[in-house]
Order: sequence, then C-alpha cells, then structure tokens
Amino acid sequence: MTRDASPLLPHVALLVSATLLGMSFVGVRAIMADSEAPATLGFLRYGLAVLILLPFLMRITIPRLPLKTLILVVFLGVLQFGLFHIFVNTALQEIPASRGAVIFALIPILTTLIAAASGRDILTVLKLIAAALSFVGVTLAIGEKAFASAPSGTSWIGEILFFMAVCCGATYNAFSSRLLKEYPVILLTVIGMAAGTFTVLPFAISEGPLTALASYTQADWLWVVFLAGPAAALSLFLFNWGLQQLSPSKAAIYVPIAPLMAALSGAIILNEHLSSLFLAGLGCAIAGLILMNWRRS
Repeated sequence: MTRDASPLLPHVALLVSATLLGMSFVGVRAIMADSEAPATLGFLRYGLAVLILLPFLMRITIPRLPLKTLILVVFLGVLQFGLFHIFVNTALQEIPASRGAVIFALIPILTTLIAAASGRDILTVLKLIAAALSFVGVTLAIGEKAFASAPSGTSWIGEILFFMAVCCGATYNAFSSRLLKEYPVILLTVIGMAAGTFTVLPFAISEGPLTALASYTQADWLWVVFLAGPAAALSLFLFNWGLQQLSPSKAAIYVPIAPLMAALSGAIILNEHLSSLFLAGLGCAIAGLILMNWRRS
C-alpha cells in the first residue's frame, strides 16, 4: 500500500481493522474464562504479532530514526500497546465489559480534542457532532447491558482506569499520524508494538506465565493465533496505515465500530444477547462515520 492509494482504501482498511479488533474482544473473553492472566495473554499476543511482522519489515529499506523520534515512537507504543492493555484488563475486574465499551467510544472525541490542541488537526463543530454521534451509537447499542449491570463495588476505580486507557489510545492516535506520514508504517508499528510488549512483560512474569499457558485449551490456542495474526498484526498495521492516510479524527471515528462488532460477534459466536436498540446504535455510529468524512461540494 502506498500513500497514493485510492481515497476509499483507507476507510476500508480502518473498517476491517475495527471489525477484527471487535472480534478480538470475543477471543479475549473466551480465553479469560479459562485463565486469569491478562498480562500473559497481552505479552503473548503482541509478542507473536511482532514476530509475524518482522519478515515484512526485513523487505523494506529501514531509514535511520532520529533519537528524538525514536523516543517518541517508543513512548507512544508504551501507551497504546502497554499501558492501554494493563489499564483495560485491570478495569474489567471492576466493571462490566459493556460499560468499558461505552467509555471506549469516547476515543474519537478525545482524539479530536487532543489533535486540535496539539496543532495536528483542525477542530470543527461537524467533527465534534460526528464523534458525539458515534458515542451515542455505542451507548444505545450496548448501554442496556452496561448500566443494567451493577458495579462490583461503590468506587469509580474501574471507570477511571478505563478512561485512562482511552486517553492513552487517543494520545497515540493524535501524535502518531504525523510520524506515520514521515516514516514506513510497518517500521513504526513494529517498534511501537515491541515497546508495549516489553512494558507488559513484568506484569506477565508476576502472573506465572508457564502456569497460565498450561491452562490453555486447544480452542484457546486457536484464539491466540487469531488474536496475534488477524486481530493484532494485520488489524494494527491497517489502522496505522489508515491513520497515515487520514487525519487523526477521521481515523479515530472508526474505533467505536469495534465494540459494536464485539457485541455482534458475541451474539453469533457466544450466543450472547443483543440489545433491542442495537440497530439504532449501529445507525448512529454509521451516521458519525459519514458526517466526519462529509465534504461540501
């Protein structure tokens, strides 16, 4: 894929990326039913994804990154592939996954605000309305589960941790876009993912990874293959390529599609209940996509 690709291709790439990410939530839930070692799964998933991408990285001419740029890429990788994973999995011990999905849908709004504040995107009323529509869409589609489930305690620690994860993702979106326009997508993806993998490593070691991996069933290992390949290596490469082609706000608007696809995949694969407002929520999310990419003639 080159930077002179068809204007439609980045949107297709981002949609495929969000769909694969959404399906990955189902895989994570399935594995976590047999194992209580989220950091081990994160290390395994992203570590294997780096190994999958390395042969493709070897096929390109690797430019020399200035030290300042390298530090920024590593820092963003720690945010997106390290801290994001730790915050989410810790939060999900306190709150239902559906409630986390609603908070997750704040990423387009935060990305738009952070990118505008840092001079990496232009803030418009239309963009804010589009991002808000996506959030409303996820709330309608999943909110019935999210707010019907009682929290496990009276503190807000789960919600706060999930919001911190969303801030990590939004910061990554806002600051990676310009870097991805200057350097190969595959290079920055591998560096960022490797940095996040090593961030998760100490947490994985504390869980006793050998014991955790021994508890995996054959079905769990099939899910691991999917999580590392299509749902990590391919999905994150496609997302970064879409982020390279579009502005941060236009790329981030696809992120709320992931929890909607997770709900749909859960209904198909795990026979989970879909909200009666799911189609209305999906319609709002699609309207947000269209509005964010609207161009006046």
